[in-house]
Amino acid sequence: MFNNKFPYFAKGRILKQSMLENLRDYPRNFIDLYFQDYSNGIIAGSNLLIEDDYIHIKRGVIKFGGVVYILDKSQNLNYTNTNKEMVIKFRVAQIEETEDFRTYNSEIFFDNKIELKEDEFELGRFKLREGAELRSNYNDFLDFSTKYNTINIINVKYANVEKHTLHPLIIRTFAKKLLKASYDNNLDTIFAMESLNSKTIDRDVIISYLVRRLGIAEKGYTNLELYEYMKKIVKELSGVKLNEERRDKGPKKIIVD
Repeated sequence: MFNNKFPYFAKGRILKQSMLENLRDYPRNFIDLYFQDYSNGIIAGSNLLIEDDYIHIKRGVIKFGGVVYILDKSQNLNYTNTNKEMVIKFRVAQIEETEDFRTYNSEIFFDNKIELKEDEFELGRFKLREGAELRSNYNDFLDFSTKYNTINIINVKYANVEKHTLHPLIIRTFAKKLLKASYDNNLDTIFAMESLNSKTIDRDVIISYLVRRLGIAEKGYTNLELYEYMKKIVKELSGVKLNEERRDKGPKKIIVD
């Protein structure tokens, strides 16, 4: 049967093994059960911020290979100008067994190999030119694909039920653009509202929206392909807006006396 059992720690009571086991198992069981249907990917946090010559991987939670990994303290990586595309990778390390704990370890590192091995996961990538500064802030939706000197999170897998999805920052930025620039398309409005009211958007929902919006084939797409289609919509909306402005202003007349 379902239950919720918690121990009493009262003055004068004997501390029993079963009480300590309850403290050990309850949070772990809750996390495992809650995320059991989730795909591999970032569950929360793990944002990348730039400060001086360091990339700060902020606190976060990642599910990989059926195991939930928790980063409870920011980790800093010193980066340099290499003029090569570098991937920030999470890699599963050896399990540590002691009398008191079993620890699932991992490591975070830079790698100039784009391909991921079976025990690796991408947190982001960048290509830094010599003399330039790296940044992790984005001016607009198109800025996510800036080739140089910018942290790229397009290929990062964000965990969701059954299938991974796009990073929420990409989705939210896109949704805000839709609300601002799309005036007469109900499909855009519905997708934007759903995106802004949810932490993550199901991958199939994104694909269904793009299929109906652009008339593309309904099939599996990579993160990059989904982003490129979304970018196409943003460019289209920007073009429509420019055309409307031109119509409002009307043609300019030159009077010669």
